[in-house]
Amino acid sequence: MPASDEVSATQRDDWIHGGHLVLAADPDTSDHAAIHAWILDFMQTGADDPDQDSIRSLIYHSLNFDIPFQATEHVRQSLIATVRARLAAEASRRGL
Repeated sequence: MPASDEVSATQRDDWIHGGHLVLAADPDTSDHAAIHAWILDFMQTGADDPDQDSIRSLIYHSLNFDIPFQATEHVRQSLIATVRARLAAEASRRGL
């Protein structure tokens, strides 16, 4: 089920304001700017991605600060690993 424009805009805004907290929990900071940019782009253009729902779910749950931060550690790690894999695949396609 594709995310509505309103949900996408809200989630994008949430990432802009809270994504740095999600990324701060990851010790490898070398690609955080690329991860941040990829997620923002995905939220704007990812409607045709076959994994849209699962990636949006990872983003949503990573940003859910109503539950203890430690409880979402696995979700944050999954999100970061997923984006890193996507970035690597994009670089491979471009021959980098």
